[in-house]
Amino acid sequence: MSNEKIAFSRTSRTGEELAELRVNSPRHILAVIDSVAISETRSSGKNVSRTDIVNRVLGIFVEHKIDEASLVSRALQDNPTVLE
Repeated sequence: MSNEKIAFSRTSRTGEELAELRVNSPRHILAVIDSVAISETRSSGKNVSRTDIVNRVLGIFVEHKIDEASLVSRALQDNPTVLE
């Protein structure tokens, strides 16, 4: 495979590879996300989008799941009888 970029490849400002996520969400969830984005935009002076908030929440979820998996892995390594 060559180093050519894929036609629809996207990267973030930090160079991280991006992919699109499309979902239908309940309106009350989007209302809260939008409210948070508007509030943070006003308080920070920087444009904070719905996508920024969703990515922050998903990032926290992912970190939690990674930590959870690490704990389970360590517990299994320290106690091999659990596997039996």
